[in-house]
Amino acid sequence: MRGLIGKTLKYFDIALATASPRRRELIAKIQCVRPVFFKTDAREVTLPSARETAIVNARKKGELASTLTDLPLLAFDTVVGVNGEVLGKPKDRAQAVEMFEKLCGRAHEVYTAVYFRVKSKIIEKIEKTTVEFGAFDAQLVYNYVDSGAPYDKAGGYNIDDRHIKPLIKRVAGDYDNVVGLPVRLTEKLIEENLYGEIGHRT
Repeated sequence: MRGLIGKTLKYFDIALATASPRRRELIAKIQCVRPVFFKTDAREVTLPSARETAIVNARKKGELASTLTDLPLLAFDTVVGVNGEVLGKPKDRAQAVEMFEKLCGRAHEVYTAVYFRVKSKIIEKIEKTTVEFGAFDAQLVYNYVDSGAPYDKAGGYNIDDRHIKPLIKRVAGDYDNVVGLPVRLTEKLIEENLYGEIGHRT
């Protein structure tokens, strides 16, 4: 653990507007956080820019969850962009395969937006990671798609899935960001906006 928080025994109850098991695992890396999870059903949008899509969707989740709790609140949205196109979560097998056809053999960007509300203060940040896939491997892709894994994931994949590993040639930036929660950025926001203000020692 880095920074001031890692040197204290101070913990923070923080609401997370997510039902994602991957984000639940990632937030556990920030040892000062005691998460309280809220599942939100915000209607997501797709805008021309992957970056703006992530920001707006994280904001929608955060604003909806903020009506349910007064705790400091974190919300996230992850979007994949390739060649100027926004790739969200595939709706069916054909769309999942098509996404891999677009991603393979080139680099793409993964954006995760962070919406952080502390009382009346709202902070919005975004993290970008570049991922490069190797050439399209039909057997690998079809097996992965037929497993059902792509359908709840931006861009149709989870970089942590071992069946995807052979496709990955390069990751430039925060690896956790690709999974769905930029741990370093989130920890920094907590340190800058919560330390010394709220929480209690245990």
